[in-house]
Amino acid sequence: MSLKIVIRTPNHLGDCVMAMPMINETREAYPGAGITVLTPENMVELFQNNPGIDELLTIPTPYIHGLLSVFKIKDILTPHDFDIGYILPPSFGAASAFKLAGVEERVGYIVDGRRLLLTKPLPLPTPLNSQHRSTVYFDLLRRGSGAALEPVKPKLFLADEDSHRGMALLAGYDISDIDQYAVVAFRAVAESRRWGTENYRALVSESINRFGLKVVLVGSAQDQAVGEEISEGREDGTVANLAGKTSLRELAAICSRAQVFVGNDSGPAHLAAAVGVPVVVLSGADDPKETSPIASRKRLIYLDHLECISCVKNKCPLKGDEFMRCMKEITVDQVCNSVAELIEEGQ
Repeated sequence: MSLKIVIRTPNHLGDCVMAMPMINETREAYPGAGITVLTPENMVELFQNNPGIDELLTIPTPYIHGLLSVFKIKDILTPHDFDIGYILPPSFGAASAFKLAGVEERVGYIVDGRRLLLTKPLPLPTPLNSQHRSTVYFDLLRRGSGAALEPVKPKLFLADEDSHRGMALLAGYDISDIDQYAVVAFRAVAESRRWGTENYRALVSESINRFGLKVVLVGSAQDQAVGEEISEGREDGTVANLAGKTSLRELAAICSRAQVFVGNDSGPAHLAAAVGVPVVVLSGADDPKETSPIASRKRLIYLDHLECISCVKNKCPLKGDEFMRCMKEITVDQVCNSVAELIEEGQ
């Protein structure tokens, strides 16, 4: 009988994309095994049509965190009698659910006091946060399986239907399949990573006037109003505000046809990189050596001369002239020059 393996993904978009190399190569580490992925229901689209996955199990949104999640996930896993479980989230609860579900071999990193819940507890690389998170996930598979695997880039598997739906959305904004466009993710969740509405308005103007590109604005439903501010006065079909209007796969499909993606280190940036789009990443409070999107063609804008750079804080703790320098001192010209370089490379 072949092994039955389950992988518990991270909870957030960027982390799920960074976990793709590990997930996509699990079959290589365990030839002939059945591979199941357990993921939050709002992330399940990422893993559809993946030839390395046999089954998808979803965690309902109310049960992603907290004590109730432990018992819900235990109930989801128990009927399947899994032989091996890889637990990517670093929480005590994630490991507890696998233990209660009777997953025979439980592989994970030693964090959050969960060593005794794992049958194969592995120490995190030292010093902490010294490796890219995608490498950390991938090494869990290499070390857990003992297989000599070579790292690969994140890859999302799109279908023709995804492309058709993405283009249908764009057609509603007068962007056809022959138009060239930039995708811009203009709003970060963390306040410390926001470049500002006026900067993005200027970037949109430059993209249209200097590069002859149309612009697709993307983000969550909560970002829609800011997207309207950025696109105000552009009723000529040059800007489409799709914030909150795409599924993950539609967003990936739209990104896949773009000339370039611009945004901060975010879930959409990781998604764009996973479908092969050149990306310009504005980095400040985040730590690029740990979480920057893995792309074949990328320009990282990062003011490494600042002492406070990569503070990894969601709100800037500084005041006065020092406040948010890592974002405020990134100029529109810097971003546009990076866009120009990527466009020229692709010609």
